[in-house]
Amino acid sequence: MSALSRPAFGVRRALAGIAAAVVAMATFAPAPAMATMDPEPPVITGAPYVGSTLTVSWDPYAYKGCGAGAGPDTRIYWTRDGEVATDHPTWPNYVLGEEDRGKTIAAHLVANYPCENMEVASEETAPISASHRPSGFTSRSAFELLARRSDGALMMYPRINNTWEPARTVGVGWNIFPTVLSPGDFDGDGNNDVLGRDSAGGLYLYSGDGAGGWTGPRKVGTGWNIFTALVSPGDFNSDGTNDVLARDANGVLYLYPGDGHGGWLPRSVAGQGWNALNTIITPGDFDGDTNVDVLARDSAGSLKLYRGNGAGGWNGMSVVGQGWSGLSKIGSAGDINGDGNFDVFAVDGSGQLKAYYGNGKGGWNGSGVVGWGWGGFTDLF
Repeated sequence: MSALSRPAFGVRRALAGIAAAVVAMATFAPAPAMATMDPEPPVITGAPYVGSTLTVSWDPYAYKGCGAGAGPDTRIYWTRDGEVATDHPTWPNYVLGEEDRGKTIAAHLVANYPCENMEVASEETAPISASHRPSGFTSRSAFELLARRSDGALMMYPRINNTWEPARTVGVGWNIFPTVLSPGDFDGDGNNDVLGRDSAGGLYLYSGDGAGGWTGPRKVGTGWNIFTALVSPGDFNSDGTNDVLARDANGVLYLYPGDGHGGWLPRSVAGQGWNALNTIITPGDFDGDTNVDVLARDSAGSLKLYRGNGAGGWNGMSVVGQGWSGLSKIGSAGDINGDGNFDVFAVDGSGQLKAYYGNGKGGWNGSGVVGWGWGGFTDLF
């Protein structure tokens, strides 16, 4: 998944290295090897939201010889909205925090002596949005699946380095809610939260504490029982805060933008005819264009990808799977296998938990069984 969306800064190359070589030749000393001219800029990968990790990569051979034989040949610094991010000196990774929300990030590669005035900058990221559901609930940016039992106990199943950690109970009494979902960070404190809708249509916010627990609840809406589906796409309109999509009985899909403080901005219509789809899944950015997307299953078992346009609408639809009708539960909670791409989970008729691995380009990179006995849960999200 690429975090890039802004024009490149461009390439700057000074003549200091050339001048040094000329002086060396004049004094009959061997000239240092010079870097190739105008190397390609570094590339940032990673999802542009709080809690995600950006990684910069570059071609080290393009700077070969700039270390005067002692190395290293380059150094890196990061910028936030064009200013040096002195609080993020570590590279090649940059862990995005609340201080980055709404800002753009770039990586700068600078050659050491004798090419020290040669500098190349990456493209800037898209503006960083609030923490999405895929970054989990324990501030580790891990895959953490929440499962609700019939007795109302809420269980957390963390999966790190492609291995399950022991499950833990993170709540009781959650069977009062017909619908539960996680919008990511909905109240602007940097921790991911959970929403629950009761049978009377009240919508309640449970604020995450960043350690797998909750504070609240706090009522954030009424009348939500008119909707047949509620899902949490993340930041669907690219304003930096997380949103909710709601479908009514007529198939109208509404966007309810979050205000970043646990409340709402005015809603808008995001689609018609969505009652033809029996399951709506929100995997985040599934096709690698930095905009969050939606997956949906129809009655024939076709899985369709609706590409978000980053402005609260759509960039087309394509079918990305067949035969999904035999799965009782389908959802997405982030990166299951740790390859940097968002995945989909599903439970089949025998209770097997299956992982369908996304390839970061709107398709798949295989699947596998990652658990058994999951058919008894009333909800997974």
